[in-house]
Amino acid sequence: MLYRIKATTLVLLTLLLVGCGFQLRGGDNLAPELQRLALVGDDKSQFYRLVSARLQRAGAQLVEPDALTPVLSISGLGQGNSVASVNNRADALEYATRFGTRFTLDMPDQARQVFTVTFNRSFLDKSAQALASSREQFQLREQMEHEAAEQIIRQLNRLSF
Repeated sequence: MLYRIKATTLVLLTLLLVGCGFQLRGGDNLAPELQRLALVGDDKSQFYRLVSARLQRAGAQLVEPDALTPVLSISGLGQGNSVASVNNRADALEYATRFGTRFTLDMPDQARQVFTVTFNRSFLDKSAQALASSREQFQLREQMEHEAAEQIIRQLNRLSF
């Protein structure tokens, strides 16, 4: 008897979670309208390849652009650094870096949708360890590219047609 009550409770909780739209993280499923998608951008860049791989993992079939296929256009990446803190001799100790990109989605017979992705991060300037500092900046940029690719997929998942 106790087993049946537990089983019934488990089934009811599962139906409640499914009914409210709960999804596990990483369960990226694109809308059916985006299952066939054309990706436009600099196909030689690392960021383009990241977005392409994320789209395919989310179930999109990447095809050549035509009149009936939605087109996702990724513009170039932008990055800028500014001084965030200085020491008593006015030497920069910490930099703030801003990273961003813009992408558009053109659906057939619908208006163009424009999205932006931006991140702000900070890093320390280790002038005595120039090689380590440049390596840290490179790793930070790679991390932000991965995060931006994931953010693009999340924004596409939120769209409804």
